[in-house]
Amino acid sequence: MAVLAFYPMFGLSAVGLGVALTIVVVGAIVQGSIGFGLGLLAAPVLAVIDPDFLPVSVVVAVIPLGIGVVAHERAHIVWSEVGYALTGRLPGVIGGAWLVRTLGTRAVSIAIAVSVLLAVLGSITRVRFRPTNRNLVVAGFASGITGTAAGIGGPPMALTYQRSNPEELRSTLGAYFTIGALMSFAALALGGAVGRRELELSALLVPATLVGLGLSRVAVRYLPASTLRPVILVICSVSAMVLLIETFV
Repeated sequence: MAVLAFYPMFGLSAVGLGVALTIVVVGAIVQGSIGFGLGLLAAPVLAVIDPDFLPVSVVVAVIPLGIGVVAHERAHIVWSEVGYALTGRLPGVIGGAWLVRTLGTRAVSIAIAVSVLLAVLGSITRVRFRPTNRNLVVAGFASGITGTAAGIGGPPMALTYQRSNPEELRSTLGAYFTIGALMSFAALALGGAVGRRELELSALLVPATLVGLGLSRVAVRYLPASTLRPVILVICSVSAMVLLIETFV
């Protein structure tokens, strides 16, 4: 067992690989249940295991997960809202790809974590985020930057939809994240951030994503609508704090 624990696969020990796959399964269950969460939960942990996981592997993992959610709940998608959010995401994707090339992951991680915590703080005060056309464009832009730069594109969109019904939230965000992840992957590839190792690590995570998607079908039956907003705020806060701690330690 000791030998197995240190046997490398794409430069990862068996322990590291097991932790990576487990956190991706959990993240996929959460995202399949409430509409987001894979990047929020998995990205900080994956960054500790191997920084090469970010952002490409998380971006790739979101694609099959989003397709699965859309296929299952396509009747609830509000396509006009997806369109406004993607209008904002396009320049955000370009900005995120530029940040990866110029500032480095540490500066980007700090900025993302602080932004998420400020958004959560605003949400628990008297600020009320709702999916208006303007808010969707702004949230799409912010999500494009954070999703492309660090694989964490959930908070801006999730906070905008935190008071929506669960079906609309899951399906609309599923459509947005699927198309948005494809945009981010294209931008990262054009920027030279996608190499053989990034593709290998991505291939490791996709099966775990599909397992989590399947399990989320069961989990969603036991998630009361009244718990949706608190779950969103807690996940956003914990992820941001973990990302800050990981950056400075």
